[in-house]
Amino acid sequence: MSCFVRRKHMPRYRVIIHGRNFRLNAEDKWEKVGFYTPRFADAPDPLMAEHTALEEFRQSAKYRALMDGTLNSDNDPPTLRGEDVEEVDLGTGDGQGPGGLALYRESDDESAEPNTAPNGGPASSPPIPTVSEAWPPSVS
Repeated sequence: MSCFVRRKHMPRYRVIIHGRNFRLNAEDKWEKVGFYTPRFADAPDPLMAEHTALEEFRQSAKYRALMDGTLNSDNDPPTLRGEDVEEVDLGTGDGQGPGGLALYRESDDESAEPNTAPNGGPASSPPIPTVSEAWPPSVS
């Protein structure tokens, strides 16, 4: 006699990834920038969905381009975390490309000097075309 175990489909979750403390050059000023971006993950529970979404985002070209333009010191790194993890209907998000980044300024630091880099880094950085070409940023 053989025993068959029927597996349920794994639940799908929408995870809002919140990035913070990204030092980027916007309008010739280095500023701390944060962002939100939605991601979908199939996982057995919300905690694993958050972990999966974060790891997949860290492997994306969008994240790598963002990190290439980021100028943070080793003791002040950018951070990522999952927020608003919500179970959604199976198939939600299928056939869509990954969501864009909704960027925002973390602080209005009026003391930021034009063309001056924080932490003793170079005064300019290459543009980040996959993130934003202009400030205020748009969602892509």
